[in-house]
Amino acid sequence: MPSMGVSGSAICLRCRLRLLRRYVQFQPLEPSNRIFRTQYTNLRLFTTETPAQSPDHGSALQQENKTLDSQRHDRNGEPRDSDRPLVKRINAHKRRLSRNRILTEDTKSLGSDMLGKPASVIVMRDGGMYKKKDRLMASSTADSAKPDSLPVNIEALLESQRETPSAEEVRENIDSLKPKTETALSNKQFRELQSLLQNGFLSAQLNDYLHHHMKDDAPLPTKESQREDAPQDINVDKASKNAWIKHISRWVPLSGKSSVIEGSDPNLYGYVAESAPAKEKLVVRVMRECWGLSIAELDAGLGEINVKIRAHEFLLLLRATRRGETALGKMWLDPGEKIEAFRNQNTLRLTTTKTKASTLIQGLRKTLQEVATVPISMDLIPAKDLDEPVLEEVGRITNTHVRKNDRVNRLFVTWLKLNERSSKTLMPLEDRHDLVFRLLVTALSRQPKTTTTLSIAGVDEDSSSRGRFIVDSRTKDILGWKDRMGRWGRYTLPLPSGDGNYSVESRLERLELPVEPPKRPQSLDGTEGYRADTESPTPAKWAEALRASTKAHFGRLLHEANPSLTPLSPPELLTRNYPRVFAPTTPHPLHLAQLEAENGNPSHSTINRKTMIVVRFWPAPIDQREEKGQRGKKRQREKKGQCRQILPSAPPLELHLIVCGGKVQGVDSLRAIKQTYIRDVMQPASPVDLRFSQTQFAALEGEPAGLAAWPPLANFLRAAHFDLNKDRIEMPSHQTFPVPQHLFEEPLPACGSDELVDTKYMLAGLEVRRSVSSPYGEYELTYTSVDGRQGGGRWTEVSLGLRSDSDDASAVTADKDKLQDSFLATCKQFAQDDALWSGYVSTT
Repeated sequence: MPSMGVSGSAICLRCRLRLLRRYVQFQPLEPSNRIFRTQYTNLRLFTTETPAQSPDHGSALQQENKTLDSQRHDRNGEPRDSDRPLVKRINAHKRRLSRNRILTEDTKSLGSDMLGKPASVIVMRDGGMYKKKDRLMASSTADSAKPDSLPVNIEALLESQRETPSAEEVRENIDSLKPKTETALSNKQFRELQSLLQNGFLSAQLNDYLHHHMKDDAPLPTKESQREDAPQDINVDKASKNAWIKHISRWVPLSGKSSVIEGSDPNLYGYVAESAPAKEKLVVRVMRECWGLSIAELDAGLGEINVKIRAHEFLLLLRATRRGETALGKMWLDPGEKIEAFRNQNTLRLTTTKTKASTLIQGLRKTLQEVATVPISMDLIPAKDLDEPVLEEVGRITNTHVRKNDRVNRLFVTWLKLNERSSKTLMPLEDRHDLVFRLLVTALSRQPKTTTTLSIAGVDEDSSSRGRFIVDSRTKDILGWKDRMGRWGRYTLPLPSGDGNYSVESRLERLELPVEPPKRPQSLDGTEGYRADTESPTPAKWAEALRASTKAHFGRLLHEANPSLTPLSPPELLTRNYPRVFAPTTPHPLHLAQLEAENGNPSHSTINRKTMIVVRFWPAPIDQREEKGQRGKKRQREKKGQCRQILPSAPPLELHLIVCGGKVQGVDSLRAIKQTYIRDVMQPASPVDLRFSQTQFAALEGEPAGLAAWPPLANFLRAAHFDLNKDRIEMPSHQTFPVPQHLFEEPLPACGSDELVDTKYMLAGLEVRRSVSSPYGEYELTYTSVDGRQGGGRWTEVSLGLRSDSDDASAVTADKDKLQDSFLATCKQFAQDDALWSGYVSTT
């Protein structure tokens, strides 16, 4: 017989029924769960829930089970007749919890007998999902169990307690969703927050929050967005700290496109589609404008940001960028990134990543901190033609901003001091304001010691009146910067009809100075002799005798063609000093090659090539007030053989430097110009005109090494920097040279005629001349390419001159008048050769 302590799962069904039969004989039939409790170990009663569940759930189920038992028994506890079984029945109407399902126990008859008795089975019926009850409702079960308690109407309760929230409460609720620290969210986080705002608030509430933020003009609320090093959008408050920045737009992602679509909202572009609902756009505006949120994936890509700058600083940035002195683009921009400038809007557009955009703006801020402004007295510059177009053009050439202040009689030159070479010597290099001053003085002032005349040749008086001015539009690039601003025309006769001809045989008038061969240059063998560091060179000194050089140039004489004025006739041009310029021109290169081939004599086959740098100096102008103060105090410094006095009547200087291999190898000559004569000859019936240039000068004599070691030149060259391979030439703006007193225009009573006067000179011009020379009859034909550097233009020219004389002075022609007539005739013949100047026509 099995023991009563043995578990039910270890007893077979037959023995279990025997035990049940014996148990019924001694006790009344009561439902017992002891035998079956161990058979369903995976089922849990509500009373055996874990502590995480409320204990009220188990008590509720026990109460329901007692109710079911009371319905099946009478008052004495005896089973009802209808329910009184013939055999033992199990009360299987108890409910049990299995995971999140409620199972109800029930019995089902099998319709057969087992061991002589009706057989039945226990069935677990599904009672649905388990739902937790509200604790507040569970705590009030005592009151709800009363028979007089009514069911609660939840909708009525909520309706009675409903109150409209205030606008401040709504704004606080919206603001509570704002991220506290992060402003660059992932795409998933951004969209989840966007959905939460869109589903949790009304459009009117979101619109009120947005307008309240814009009304207060509050900055971005996060502290990280206000730091300069944070890669966030730059707000207006931050831009106001920089006076040069007027507005910085929000960084807009391109989203794979080349540029932002015009007219699109920068706050929504890339974050929401154009066809999106109005509420979705409103939510994104709140997140972008009020909270400064962005998507990190979009920030890592390319985007655009517009920086609006004041006109003054914007112009300086443009000109600094044009001259290549800003390295922002080279240092920071990657392929696909760029910086664009819009002059009409004073705006810079940066196409780069969001983080790099902040770096570029910081670089622009540091760049504009290097602004320098220097005043220039207008008393030193002729103010007749000093108008706004002239100042704008000189500012464009020099990459500066020049403005005039008539109240203080000053010009203010402003520029960016970027990567400028600082001189290690006591002599400063030419600065931007020095360059502006030089260009204005040389363009608006008359060239010192220069006399010009005009004549007409090749036509008679009747024929010359038939011509007209033809506006020239091809030679502006070869003119000076001031002349390029004007309108010029050449006086030309019409083509003759039939076999007619306007040409008249006439001789050119003789020049002011006699024509003499130039001095033979010293040999270039051994370039070490041209260096300034040669030991014990022979001292250089000024020559006592004056020499003259004569050159004939071929080109077009252009007169000012003002459309508002009636053109002058040739006689009026001769009597009036009408503005004119000379535009050099050259024959076709094949014609020049034929000229060389026609000289079959081997002695005429010599071709000389050389490169020279010609530096011109003018006496530095002195402010009249300063000059009077110096004279009043009699501040003169006298030395042995020298007398210091600065006067504008000093002769201009011309320095010729020898260039070899792109670097300066030495000094060819230094000339003090006593007088310059320019004779312009109009030839209306010929393709070109003539210009004769004669210079009377005193040269500094000495060996090449002695010239380079002369202290004023040595100091000047030591401070200068020449590198033609990189197209870079820098020189001091001023230099003092001792000049003989007899070369001055006005005599100086305090000095003797042979004494030297220390005169301060300013740099007036610079030309790089590359020339090729070959014999042309008894003369020398030179083809030269000229680079006038800043404001000087670039051109090529052909000139005729005398050959260098030989070492034997007797070889020089005794009859200088005959030599001059021959030279003038050769120049006229060269200029009137129509086939030479009308282009090249192949004869094959």
